[in-house]
Amino acid sequence: MKKNERAKAAGGLWTRDFLLIWQGAAESQIGSVLYSVGIGVWVYDQTNSAGLMGLMTAISYLGALVLQPLGGVLADRYSKRAMIVGSDAVCGAVMLGLGVLAWQGRMQVWQVLGVAAVSAVCSSVLNPAVNSLLPRVVGDSALMQASALLNGSLNALRMIGNAAGGFFVALFGVPALILFNGLTFLFSAATECFIRAGGRPDPAGDTARPAGGPLRDLGEGVAYLRRMPGLLRIVLAGAAVNLTCGGFSGIVYVWCLEKGMTVPQYGLFLGAESGAMLAGMLLMGLCPPPPRRRWAALVATVAVQSVFYIGAMAAQGFWLCTGLYAVNALCNAVSNSFMYPAVTASCEPAYLGRVLALFNALCAGGVAVSMLCYGPLADRFGAGPVCLGGAVVTVIPYLVFALDRDMRRLLEQ
Repeated sequence: MKKNERAKAAGGLWTRDFLLIWQGAAESQIGSVLYSVGIGVWVYDQTNSAGLMGLMTAISYLGALVLQPLGGVLADRYSKRAMIVGSDAVCGAVMLGLGVLAWQGRMQVWQVLGVAAVSAVCSSVLNPAVNSLLPRVVGDSALMQASALLNGSLNALRMIGNAAGGFFVALFGVPALILFNGLTFLFSAATECFIRAGGRPDPAGDTARPAGGPLRDLGEGVAYLRRMPGLLRIVLAGAAVNLTCGGFSGIVYVWCLEKGMTVPQYGLFLGAESGAMLAGMLLMGLCPPPPRRRWAALVATVAVQSVFYIGAMAAQGFWLCTGLYAVNALCNAVSNSFMYPAVTASCEPAYLGRVLALFNALCAGGVAVSMLCYGPLADRFGAGPVCLGGAVVTVIPYLVFALDRDMRRLLEQ
């Protein structure tokens, strides 16, 4: 299916399939956020190790690094709807099992790490399927708005869940949050069964099965990416940024404790971050800049983001750290909004699933390596100095990104 045919075939932004994708993602998101807050507190209370917290979070990103390219191949070859439904169903069942163990007082750290690995596999199947199905559902003209609204709503739920997470841990306990997470995944899987698009491969369209096996398909995706220098640099820039600063999310609870925050304030800090990201996504969804101004807007946003990120890492106290980091999060959401449409618009539909999976895999790989470094360094030197150093180093890939002409051409086309 050619790009102009794909745009005509899609029904626009407010279609049945887009709403089903949207609500399915939203339902599982709220449970996942509460689970993330609760399980992070539980693991640190059990081990008192920032390194183990980083490992637990890194597992999901390592899974994305290894498995998302394969998930992209599967998304180009098989039913995207089946991949979406199946991944949510498996994740929900595993979470319910862990919740039962937690309720009985038999949950152990190795079991949490195992569930994190299973969740990573499910995400590596789910994300490429959703990312490659979305352009088919809404069309190219509405893709930036659809992406911004989808991510914006997920950030709204993340804001609510993070802000309330600390209180819910104290009120209901970690086992109840784990069980709730499993139920939200299963409910999402049930509703996603009604998605009409992506139900089976279309021999005449962009969901046709490529010739050859999965490894050959993946190799073709890599070769295609190498033939597109501007597209390749966007992918590498995303991976480099995540490599330098991605480890912060793995030890953010330890960092908050060092800054003098309580557990409820930790949840409010995460809620403020998500709220700021929501504001950025809504801004891009409601008022997207015209193509000729995207590059200038991106460069200005990245500059402001760098200043406030470094300021947040150097600050002390709940209010100052939260305010500075919220501005950084808003800018981060705005800058990220440019990436997905730029990659999608410059990629042939037949390679879209594989290219997006490679993009996400390399970014996730950068986060995973960063987390594996941040955790042990925080145990040795403290979370504050390590995160501040990472924020300063992050300026380097931002500068490389800002000076690349091919990336500017892609963003403004």
